[in-house]
Amino acid sequence: MKITEIAPSSFRDPSGFLFTRSGTLYRQINKLYEKEYGHLMRSGLYESLTRDGFLIPHEEVSEPPAREDSAHIVIRPERIPFVSYPYEWCFGELKDAALLTLDVQKRALEHGMVLKDASAYNIQFRHGKPIFIDTLSFDFYKEGKPWEGYRQFCQHFLAPLALMVYTDVRLREFLRIYIDGIPLDLARALLPFSSIFRPSLLIHIIFHAKTQARFAGRETKDHSSRFMNRKTMLELADNLRSSVAALQWKFSRTEWGEYYRETNYSSGSFSEKAELVEKMTERADPKTLWDIGANTGVFSRIASKRGVYTISIDSDPAAVEKNYQTRDNNTLPLVMDL
Repeated sequence: MKITEIAPSSFRDPSGFLFTRSGTLYRQINKLYEKEYGHLMRSGLYESLTRDGFLIPHEEVSEPPAREDSAHIVIRPERIPFVSYPYEWCFGELKDAALLTLDVQKRALEHGMVLKDASAYNIQFRHGKPIFIDTLSFDFYKEGKPWEGYRQFCQHFLAPLALMVYTDVRLREFLRIYIDGIPLDLARALLPFSSIFRPSLLIHIIFHAKTQARFAGRETKDHSSRFMNRKTMLELADNLRSSVAALQWKFSRTEWGEYYRETNYSSGSFSEKAELVEKMTERADPKTLWDIGANTGVFSRIASKRGVYTISIDSDPAAVEKNYQTRDNNTLPLVMDL
């Protein structure tokens, strides 16, 4: 008998959920989401997103659903080799995930749809790049309705990125505490006074936080009374994209740039370790490898270049940032203190 396990984290979505059966991952799409899924597949949106590596591809399968009474169809998505979380990402990873979310939003609008949420948990990393994994996040675009994912995008992406740049890169850890993103009033309080002179932060974080406070406790959602046509929504996505793209985390080269030169590695011992890693990787022939204390990922890439999927872990955000900037398709750099 095949054992079916429903993923608890996805079961709250009435549109569908993930489940595993005999080690294979499936997604049940419910009847409630039948029209939206049909439009996603027939409008050319799915083809466009998967062609450009924006959305995880899937196959429609004849596998019995986990809950027959509500099921429309079952799909088998391509499986991500390793699931990571936003609070484990370096600055560059979170920034690229933010840019991808906005690119998916713009592409959806071009096909008559919109992202109904903008959670960072909709993103994973595959082949060294972020990819959108939630096939159920697409809703029909309705003329005049504001983007419901705007607040979530600011809390999950813009606020933490701004805090990492202008306050302290370690504030990324707030994403571990605040699963629904960093509250904008908290971000406003932690950003330096100079941030008010940056229009993107002034509009999307500072004024946005004040608007939230004004409507706190009311049933009216954040700026839900504002009419937003397709052109305005595209302009919002473009503005947010420019705001994110402009954020640059600057750190001194002494933090990571000459790490191996400044440690007690001699050229001989460095070569010996590199040779040892290569021999052990060849002998063990693993599918996945964890490099704990990877620094900038020099030894991780010895394994990854042999086709081994390598999770490259370090507690130093700057070292992981450099690792990410020089990664290959088989490396996933993460900030973790184990």
